[in-house]
Amino acid sequence: MKINRQIFDRIDNINWFTNCGTPLTMENVIQVSSWEEAKNWYSDPNWEDTTLEAGNVLTEFLHNKYPNKYLEWNNIVRDAKRYIESSLSVKLLNYQEQYNLDNIFVNCVKWDVVSAIMEFAYSDCKGISHFFLDLLLVYENGNFPCGWDGIYPNSGKLVVY
Repeated sequence: MKINRQIFDRIDNINWFTNCGTPLTMENVIQVSSWEEAKNWYSDPNWEDTTLEAGNVLTEFLHNKYPNKYLEWNNIVRDAKRYIESSLSVKLLNYQEQYNLDNIFVNCVKWDVVSAIMEFAYSDCKGISHFFLDLLLVYENGNFPCGWDGIYPNSGKLVVY
């Protein structure tokens, strides 16, 4: 199973973080107004728990509903990570340095993007979640999804800078 190049093109065309701090047009989100606030959110264990849970929902769904396709998981992850290292890592490191951010920032974005690639790769599976593809839309808008206020998946709102 190959990853459709369309997702890589989408990621390559993102103007990363260009709208951070500008008023959002997105509904049902909480907006923060600085990298410092964003850092507080993305460093919070609740954000890691939320994204891990969203990843678990994806893998459990595929394992239970599409076991034959799920067998390709490791190969797809490997290709997605290879793409991230070749096309995105330098950009992220530049932002990390420019805004004095930590490695947690870089790891959060990489995790989000790899997971969005995974959701896209399996998008032909009926009923698949789109949590990370929704995060990718936030990135495509030039913003940074940095937290979750609530208990995912039962309640809460996405936090965006």
